[in-house]
Amino acid sequence: MINGKTVLAVIPARGGSKRVPMKNVTFYKGKPLIEWAIDSARQSKYIDHFCVSSDDYNIIGIAESCGATALPRPAWLATDHAMNEGVLVHTLYTWKWADWVVLLQPTSPLRTGEDIDTCIERAQGHPGCVSFNEYGRRNGAVYVADSQQLVASIAFDRDVERIFYIMPNTRSLDIDYASDFNS
Repeated sequence: MINGKTVLAVIPARGGSKRVPMKNVTFYKGKPLIEWAIDSARQSKYIDHFCVSSDDYNIIGIAESCGATALPRPAWLATDHAMNEGVLVHTLYTWKWADWVVLLQPTSPLRTGEDIDTCIERAQGHPGCVSFNEYGRRNGAVYVADSQQLVASIAFDRDVERIFYIMPNTRSLDIDYASDFNS
């Protein structure tokens, strides 16, 4: 909770990665990517609730074994063309509504609770906050949105007032390819 407002984090982890099969449960430095995301959500001082949204029961089982709540995702939200914003809205309406919603992709294992909290803090008074690396590109680590604004626009990019947080490049790893697991 921040400023009397509730915060929900959603970890989207579908099973159908094309480049790296079962990427979200592949081990990086001793633990699966999904566990890195769960651990960072737990480190946040503002996140009230978090869940793993997945279409894959293997991923759901691993998330639950790590102590996370898992929300089965419908097939239409697990295609190559499904957007994370849709997953967030689905979670808000089917599991738990919150004033703020935070997207934590498993493919950003080096993100910290401090990175999450800084984004949440920066979002206050704005429609949200998105993390970038030091080169000025989104790093996929943290997306924070005012839930009402997100539901109204269903897009992170439509809000010109959304602000950003620059994460150090040393924590801005975004795993997309098998070779990224060696970083």
